[in-house]
Amino acid sequence: MFETIDGAAENLRNRDAGWVTRRDGADLLGKLAIRALGALQEASDEQDVDVRRAVDQALGQAAAALEGVKPRPVERSFTLEELVQSSEKAGERMLTVVNENEYLMEVSQKNGRKQSVHIRKFQRKDGVDLIQVYTICGKADPSAYAWALRANMKLVQGAIALTKNGDEEQFVLTTSFIAEHVTRWEMKAAIKETAYYGDWMESKLSQQDEF
Repeated sequence: MFETIDGAAENLRNRDAGWVTRRDGADLLGKLAIRALGALQEASDEQDVDVRRAVDQALGQAAAALEGVKPRPVERSFTLEELVQSSEKAGERMLTVVNENEYLMEVSQKNGRKQSVHIRKFQRKDGVDLIQVYTICGKADPSAYAWALRANMKLVQGAIALTKNGDEEQFVLTTSFIAEHVTRWEMKAAIKETAYYGDWMESKLSQQDEF
């Protein structure tokens, strides 16, 4: 158990590791902390004196460790332009304006490949504004449908779907947010994640670097 925790902590600390590795380390540590604190809080009314003492001590240590750690303030709502501009980074993520409701981000990968991510704002039928982040991954050959569905299980964010470009069906990796709730951090993470796994899918489907 401690090896798992130490491994996740080391992955998070390692600034030479890929962002996916570091992100997954933080995610695992957060889930472990939530489960641990939940179990301790459930036992806070324990009748056995020794167990209650251990529970109180553990909760006290957790509170002491968190002392001075302030939660991040809730960000205000951002325009689509503000969201995509805050995600741009010279040499890594290059932004192009398609129109006032759509942008294209070209994301450079560590393997030398590039992946274009579309970010567009649209309105759902019930009037709610959504922001969609997606990338094209390649031709959707029916023989690859089962593989694509299994690949969905590996995704942390978004899902593989189908779209039509002319007469050709294409695989896309897509995720959506309610426009007024999405933060700049979430948008940058979505763009990076979509580009990373979209490029992975494209390389598996065709070995090309078209999209």
